[in-house]
Amino acid sequence: MELKEGFISARVERPVSLHTTFTPKFLGLQQNVGGWKSSHYGEGVIIGLIDTGIKHDHPSFFDKGMPPPPAKWRGRCDFNGKRTCNNKLVGARNFIWDGDAPVEAIPHGSHTASEAAGSPVEAANVFGQANGTAMGIAPKAHLAMYKVGIESSALAAMDAAIEEGVDVLSISMSYSNGSVPFFDDVFALGAFRAIQKGIFVSCSAGNGGPSPNTVTNAAPWILTVGASTIDREIRATVELGNNVELYGQSLFLPEGFHTKQLPLVDPASNGESAAFCEKGSLKNIDVKGKIVICQASFPEWRIFQGQEVKDNGGAGMILINGVEDGDTIIPDAHVLPASCLGYKDGLLVKGYLNSTSSPTAAISFQGTLIGKSKIAPQVASFSSRGPSLLSPGILKPDIIGPGVNILAAWAESVDNATNSFNVVSGTSMACPHLSGVAALIKSAHPNWSPAAIKSAILTTAYTGDLGGSPISNEQNVPATVFDMGSGHVDPSKALNPGLVYDIEPDDYIPYLCGLGYSDKQVRTIVQRKVNCSSSIPEAQLNYPTFSISLAPGDNQTYTRTVTNVGRANSRYMSVVVTWKGIIGVEVTPNEIEFKEVGEKASYSVTFTRLRNVATSNSSTTSFRQGSVVWSGHDDDGGKYVVTSTFAVVFI
Repeated sequence: MELKEGFISARVERPVSLHTTFTPKFLGLQQNVGGWKSSHYGEGVIIGLIDTGIKHDHPSFFDKGMPPPPAKWRGRCDFNGKRTCNNKLVGARNFIWDGDAPVEAIPHGSHTASEAAGSPVEAANVFGQANGTAMGIAPKAHLAMYKVGIESSALAAMDAAIEEGVDVLSISMSYSNGSVPFFDDVFALGAFRAIQKGIFVSCSAGNGGPSPNTVTNAAPWILTVGASTIDREIRATVELGNNVELYGQSLFLPEGFHTKQLPLVDPASNGESAAFCEKGSLKNIDVKGKIVICQASFPEWRIFQGQEVKDNGGAGMILINGVEDGDTIIPDAHVLPASCLGYKDGLLVKGYLNSTSSPTAAISFQGTLIGKSKIAPQVASFSSRGPSLLSPGILKPDIIGPGVNILAAWAESVDNATNSFNVVSGTSMACPHLSGVAALIKSAHPNWSPAAIKSAILTTAYTGDLGGSPISNEQNVPATVFDMGSGHVDPSKALNPGLVYDIEPDDYIPYLCGLGYSDKQVRTIVQRKVNCSSSIPEAQLNYPTFSISLAPGDNQTYTRTVTNVGRANSRYMSVVVTWKGIIGVEVTPNEIEFKEVGEKASYSVTFTRLRNVATSNSSTTSFRQGSVVWSGHDDDGGKYVVTSTFAVVFI
């Protein structure tokens, strides 16, 4: 095949992994004001989803009040029957061999599509919880679904979406690890073809956290999205026999369950299988009429843990997170009264259990509570972390967004309701939130490049939680830039960033050559002949953030070019936030001025390692982080804050 004219590459097929009523409000989006109003709710923008298919007759995809798609749209609909596609779901195609229609074989695509741009659906809930009007982040945007499975189908679907005229690509899947080089990664390849056509690409960062170096979809032309919590919980309180109350969560709130103290038992002394309440592990243990402690397993197995307790006569279950999941609590639709607790609360339960010969506990259910948690947003335990193994000189993930306990459309009913919704967690859920934000920006600024849109999202992100403390991770310690990138998305501010760091597709070529890729490998990505006679360091790419490595006494200088997308006659001054005495950061010049909109200005940043800091011998990266902040104003009174986050890794 390599001898055939037009041949690009061939590879062995590899598997790929899949990674609302409240989140628009949590993101500061409100009807008829602010970001939604100024962006026209995403009107005129087409979001293409590379996913598992869609339940096309779900009310989240009805088209009441939707205008027709733009005239440029060339897509098609593979559904048959009375209800097929419409002005909301403008296209749906199937790229795998399981039938003609792009229906969901695995529930996933309807959820992600409705998060990005679902139509309003009143009284959306699961088991009566998280009740409200469900709608997407860009409720006036159009949707197109491309059903895929293996990687070749994903690349074919991305090519089709590009040709058919989507404006944003949302991809909540990846390889199982982040070690596939860009020239061999179908998502990176397809995404590059997309940005060459001006199409923005948002991808999930993966669910490999909290371990470092697990981030996927890390190409710099992709927005790589991690997951964070929101301040809505579906509370199930555990009251121990010593009157200590611990707040957990459960999606299933049983009717008529009497809140009373029952015997508490931990089967862990009978082996690891019993500790995790695995199938058949409790049959010889006396759990009848008792509340059983189970070590939380993988999310998809937790329902079966409860079933094992129920099958053996248990009255209730307390799931306890492992240390790696910390305080990221995911509510499940359990088959019996249950509550999932964070790791630290789990230690309190076990401490109490060992303090008395007759331990008891009770579980009570308070239902949906909003605004009680001040530590939101918090980085989810499962959200994959940087640095990227493939390109450590590009800071990844880029951003975090809502991805824990997200209610959205579902392909099948979990509670026998007419309109099926479900609460699901994952970076798969965070990605379409950012796809929706990108659609809002694209609607407000149709001529902005994909890199400009990404820059607007990154430089306006925030890093504090609702309680005024730094955003934390699942261990309740401040999150790092390798956990959350630039921080949490702020859609309204991203619509008016003041300055952007723009990158043209060809600007990536010297960056790719600098990675050590051959001419042939770079050609595979950019789809034309390339001569890698010149290259640049990764950190020299005009990216909105920095990720560099410094040896003791070392210093490095990089340049950046910003474009004024605010108003004419605007002035900016730089401020550096860093670890004084350890890292020196000098910005030259420290003031820039713009006479016109669209005008460009360049500056340089010199990073110096001032004194030695012990590097870690473990897998944990030793580094310091900070930011270069450009604070600006214009003659009309407009104010701007443009933040470029950086990480300095010590080697």
